[in-house]
Amino acid sequence: MAQILVRNIPDETLNVYRERAKRNGISLEQEIRNLLEKNRPFTPEERVAISEYFHSKTLKVSPQLTLDEIREGLE
Repeated sequence: MAQILVRNIPDETLNVYRERAKRNGISLEQEIRNLLEKNRPFTPEERVAISEYFHSKTLKVSPQLTLDEIREGLE
């Protein structure tokens, strides 16, 4: 696995993650790994799946009115 070194993290920020890790009963390193994994970009396959999911939800929308139907409604 890869490793990274992040410099110049504000003390306040690091303290927040230390406290969160302590509350979760895990190390600071694990807390940061969890954060990175949770916020990783979607893969192309995940993007397609999400797109298909929302597309399937919009198919239930009623079709648009025709011009004749609109005119009938105005009379």
